[in-house]
Amino acid sequence: MKRTTEFFDLAQKILTCAAIVCAGAWAVWIFVLGGSTGWQANITIETQVLPYHDDLRLLVVHVTSKNPRNVTFELNSDDHDSYVLHVRKLAGDAKAGTAFGEDEGDTIKDIDLLKLIGGDYEFSPNAEMDDMQTIVVPVGTTVSLNAEMRQNNGTLDKRGKPDFDFESASTVVHVGP
Repeated sequence: MKRTTEFFDLAQKILTCAAIVCAGAWAVWIFVLGGSTGWQANITIETQVLPYHDDLRLLVVHVTSKNPRNVTFELNSDDHDSYVLHVRKLAGDAKAGTAFGEDEGDTIKDIDLLKLIGGDYEFSPNAEMDDMQTIVVPVGTTVSLNAEMRQNNGTLDKRGKPDFDFESASTVVHVGP
């Protein structure tokens, strides 16, 4: 009987130590290797062109952002974070082989998605958000759309200015008849 009690006492101590080691390994994985303080957003842009009047169309833009992580992150305008949809008109007379960058074209509208919801945007774990905007565009226009989310990471860049991490998505839409 005494031998059985000693055996179970030893087994309990071994299991307790194993549980502590496993919990420590899990904490290291989550907080150090897994980057639990890091943020990420998967951004997609979907569009639809609807008739409006005369030679104008409604360009309906859905900017969907998903937090794929198991941690919450927040964009806060007081920290100079931003979430902007850039709408640009691409030149209609470019020559073959011309490459347009994401930030090229005549600005039609820069829409501050963060400001539209009051300056703070909290992304819960695995949450998906949809921000919809409608822009009136003339028929025959080719539009470049770029949604950019920037978060101040609390450090300074080489010039001594606040440094930002960012995620973005882009697409091009031709508004036809």
